[in-house]
Amino acid sequence: MHRFPCRKCGEEVGVGLDVDYVNIGWRVVFGENAEPCEEQAGAPIVNLDANFLVPASLEGVDKVFPRLEQMHDIATAITAARDARGLSRWPDAAQAEQLRSRSDYAAEWKLLRAVWSLHRNGQDELSRARLTTASTTYYSDPPLDDLADWLFRFATKLTQPALFQLFEDALAATRPALEQPSLARFASYYQSKMSQQRGTKYFNLIKEYFAAYDEFGQVQFTVVAGLELSEDLRAGSAGFDATRMFYGNAFEAFASLVEVLACINNVLAGREFDAFVELSLDKYQKLDKAARFEAFASNPAFTRMCAEADNQLRNASHHGSIAFDPATRLIHFRSGKGGTGPEQQISYTAYLQRCVRIFMQTMALLGFELVLCNRLRIRPPL
Repeated sequence: MHRFPCRKCGEEVGVGLDVDYVNIGWRVVFGENAEPCEEQAGAPIVNLDANFLVPASLEGVDKVFPRLEQMHDIATAITAARDARGLSRWPDAAQAEQLRSRSDYAAEWKLLRAVWSLHRNGQDELSRARLTTASTTYYSDPPLDDLADWLFRFATKLTQPALFQLFEDALAATRPALEQPSLARFASYYQSKMSQQRGTKYFNLIKEYFAAYDEFGQVQFTVVAGLELSEDLRAGSAGFDATRMFYGNAFEAFASLVEVLACINNVLAGREFDAFVELSLDKYQKLDKAARFEAFASNPAFTRMCAEADNQLRNASHHGSIAFDPATRLIHFRSGKGGTGPEQQISYTAYLQRCVRIFMQTMALLGFELVLCNRLRIRPPL
C-alpha cells in the first residue's frame, strides 16, 4: 500500500495495486481517504513505484518512467560485482531460478515465516511439510535441506550483490579461529546460552521489516546494489508511521547480535572467547549498546559489517524525539540522550536507505552465523 499526503489538504492517502502474475490481471486497492472516481483533467499527478524512486524534477509529471534509468544502474552494479568476484556474467540454471524470485521477497518471507513459526512452536512435522512445498516453489534445484538452509539462502539472496561481500569477508576473517580450542568452548556456550534467544531476535526483526516492506522496497534494490542515492531522488510513498521505530529497533537488535563477532574476535586475538582486553563476557553484555562495537574495532572485516549503526538516530526514535513533515518529506530529530541535543534533519528517502542498510547488515550477519553453526555442528539461531 502506497501512502502519501493529499496534494490539497495534506491528509494521508492510501492506494495500492494488486497484481495477479498467474492469471495476468490487476486491480487497484483503495486504502484510507481513497475511493474510485472518473479521471479529471488537470488533477494533480502522484508518481508511485513499489521498488524505485522519483527524481524531484519529475514529480507530478505524467507518462515518465524514472525506474528505467535506475534499473540500468542496478544491472551495471550487479555485473561489476560479479566481475569483481570472478563470476560469470550469466548465472547458471540454479542461480537463474533464484534470480527469477528476487523481487518477490515479501511472498517468500510469508511462507518462510510460517515454517519458522511452526518450528519455534514445536510443530516440526507441519514445518517440514510446508518447507517441502515451498522448496518446489522457490528452490527446486537444488531443493532445500532444512529450515536453516532456507534461511541461509533467503538472507544471502537479500544482500546480493554489494552487502553479500560483508558475509564473505567475515567468514574469511574467522577461518584462523576455526581450529582453536577456545572456539570449541564457544560452540558449547553458544548452543546452550545464545542460539535460541538470537533466533528470536532475528525472527522478530525480519518480521518487522516485512511488515513495512511497502516502504522499504522503494530503496532496497538500490541499497543492495551498493549505489548511493542522490538527494534528488524521492520516495513516492511516505508512510512514516510504519517505519518510525524501525531504525531504533534494528539498532537494538543488531548491537546485541554482534556479540558473536566480539567472542570470535577474542579467539582470533589468542584469548578465551569470553575474555576481552579489560572485560569479562558478563560485563560486556552490560555495556551500552553503542559501546559493544568497540570490542572488535581492530578487525576490519567485522567493523565493515557494522558501518551503519547510528546511536543518535536510535535514541531519537526511542525517546520520541523524531518528527516527520509530510509536506517536505523531511525527518527532524534531536541527538543526545532524551533528545536534548541539537536538531538534525534527513530526508525520508535517506532514512529508508539507512533502515535498509542496517537490516541488510543484520542479514549478512545471519548468513555468517548460519555457516559458522554448520561448521561447528551446533544448533543454528532458529
